[in-house]
Amino acid sequence: MTTDPQDAAPLPEGWHLIPPETLGTPGIAFAAAHETPDAGFTANVTVGVQRSADPGLAIELGAEAVAAIEATEQDVALASREQTGDFAVAQQVHFTTSVDGVAVPMTQVQEFVAVPGADGGPATVWTVSATATRAQAEALADGLAELLDQLRAEIAGA
Repeated sequence: MTTDPQDAAPLPEGWHLIPPETLGTPGIAFAAAHETPDAGFTANVTVGVQRSADPGLAIELGAEAVAAIEATEQDVALASREQTGDFAVAQQVHFTTSVDGVAVPMTQVQEFVAVPGADGGPATVWTVSATATRAQAEALADGLAELLDQLRAEIAGA
């Protein structure tokens, strides 16, 4: 997975790379944002990576992510959750956040995938998160799906 524009697959129209080191969040391997904000919020996609002796951590991270949103946001609802293998879960969370003092309905698509290490080594756990206002999520659905598919392919090949 790369954040170097010369090495990266082309992003869907309207999306651009963000250097992960500028986000101030350790463990981010990839970040992209859409050029058109909605209600003061910029749609974004991040990919985090960590190592774990327990590939089942991916499933636990899904529950922890919802709990973390519940701790800071309003009207949190787990819209869908699907375990897509022994070491993967995909979910969609709806919530309301405040942007410049205004309540904004949001959607976050989360995928947690563990790739067991070779010869019993630690698993690589990928966390893919796409966050947008609900209006953005609908308007950007095709490009966002394309971007997520590209990221899934890179993770599968890692």
